[in-house]
Amino acid sequence: MHLVMVARCAGGPSPLRDAIVAAVLLLASHSVAYAGDDETEPSVTPYRPTVSDPATLSAPGWLEGEFGGLRTWNQDHSRDDSVPYLLKYAFDENYGLLLGGNAYLGSSMPGAPSQSSFGDTFIEWKQRFPVSEKAAFAIEAGVVVPTASHELGIGKPEWTANGIYSVDLSAFHLDINLVESYFSQHGANASAWQTSWATAISTQLSEKWGAAFELSGNYQRGEATQSQALLAFTCNVSNRLVLDAGGTYGLAHLAHYRGLFAGATILIGQLRR
Repeated sequence: MHLVMVARCAGGPSPLRDAIVAAVLLLASHSVAYAGDDETEPSVTPYRPTVSDPATLSAPGWLEGEFGGLRTWNQDHSRDDSVPYLLKYAFDENYGLLLGGNAYLGSSMPGAPSQSSFGDTFIEWKQRFPVSEKAAFAIEAGVVVPTASHELGIGKPEWTANGIYSVDLSAFHLDINLVESYFSQHGANASAWQTSWATAISTQLSEKWGAAFELSGNYQRGEATQSQALLAFTCNVSNRLVLDAGGTYGLAHLAHYRGLFAGATILIGQLRR
């Protein structure tokens, strides 16, 4: 679950954010330029744009990257942005590593100073357990390292384990995620444990266009429960590049935020034959 439900980022121009956008455009243009040169190249395996991850890993031996941007508007008139990224590498079809986080994170509220920071960073081991040609389980387990500033990050390491079930249902694909997280640092009246969930269903509308709808949320004793709905569309530009865009809406009673996002999944290159 690598699209954070509520991300925070300062408004206004940011050299770091501009650099990330430039890098995405450069990689995307590279992917389009070389699309079709080698018909033996694998296709990307997007985890974006949903909160949930599929059980499937990316192509073994190839480095794959995901980059994007998210902006949310909250009921208290604050505005949040983030620039998430994810690098994926699979040793074979059942084992791999994930490295990601937010390249830019912050918060902007009317009448208060804006805050910004590099986000926290996570690293996870992923293992897939095939059930049939159409279904599989998977486990992602790892740690979130506190690389963000104290005001915007977790402060101390967070340990996570994500159980995944994915299945193809005729023209639709279903992903179900259940995550348990342990926070080394938490509020005095809050539990150290948080349970998160996400259920996404996606389908191909045509050869190039696809759509996904998802419900997700989390529960932590002593903290407000969160939930959201997500609707997104994808465009398969080539086997090297898939673009996505969509929106989110907070469903919790005290968190009716609205969000817009866009991003890309890119086949960066082959590391091992």
